Amino acid sequence: MQNQKARQRAVFLAAASTALALLLGIAPRHAAAQDRPADAPTTGMQPGDYLRFGVGSTIPVNPQGSLRDWKAGPAFNLAYENWQAGGNGIGRVGFGLGVAYSRLPLKQDQFANDFTPTTGTVTEASGHAGILEITSNLRIRLPAPLVMPAITIGLGFINWSPGDITYVSTTGVTGKAKQSSRSGAEIALGASIDREIYDRFAAYVEAAYVYGYTSYGAGFGTPTSICQSCDPLKNTTVATLRGGLRVRMGR
Repeated sequence: MQNQKARQRAVFLAAASTALALLLGIAPRHAAAQDRPADAPTTGMQPGDYLRFGVGSTIPVNPQGSLRDWKAGPAFNLAYENWQAGGNGIGRVGFGLGVAYSRLPLKQDQFANDFTPTTGTVTEASGHAGILEITSNLRIRLPAPLVMPAITIGLGFINWSPGDITYVSTTGVTGKAKQSSRSGAEIALGASIDREIYDRFAAYVEAAYVYGYTSYGAGFGTPTSICQSCDPLKNTTVATLRGGLRVRMGR
């Protein structure tokens, strides 16, 4: 009888010890979860320096002047970003510097409508134009679980650099035309979502609208050609959608 009571007492003590250990293990985690501020980032972000690598597509938006002669093309970007410490471990606003380049192919049907060669009309045409952007950016972090949504605001420099356009007319004549390059200031507005992958790596997607204060549509450089509907007073309006990696630098 005494042995049975001793066994029951041992089982009770073992169960109580196990329950106490579980409570002691769970309580700190529960308290930490309650103490975490509502807007604390959960995407592996911490104060420091970051690099963003992205690829995507750039497309003219409501294009005017000779910008209408170009269509969507690939886009690439590289950006440095810095986040300072804040009340919740990391501040709400990050500052960055970025470089982006887009390569737009020629829209052949629109070019054929706008351009008249010396003889006949255009039957085939090809060419590419480049857009270079150098900007300073603000990324405003929004509170959310699991992901980091943000609003982006950029100010900087934009350069439009169309290459030679090679065309063939109905008379079999092959020729070249070239639009003028333009540069100016730009403002960019966008939004992004970041999601941590592992350790210092995160994936992101981003959409941005760019308004460049440049004079597009200055006509074609070939003296013997006629630009029928060029508008020299229009600015750049393009949109870019891209995705890529965000990498934390240093430790």
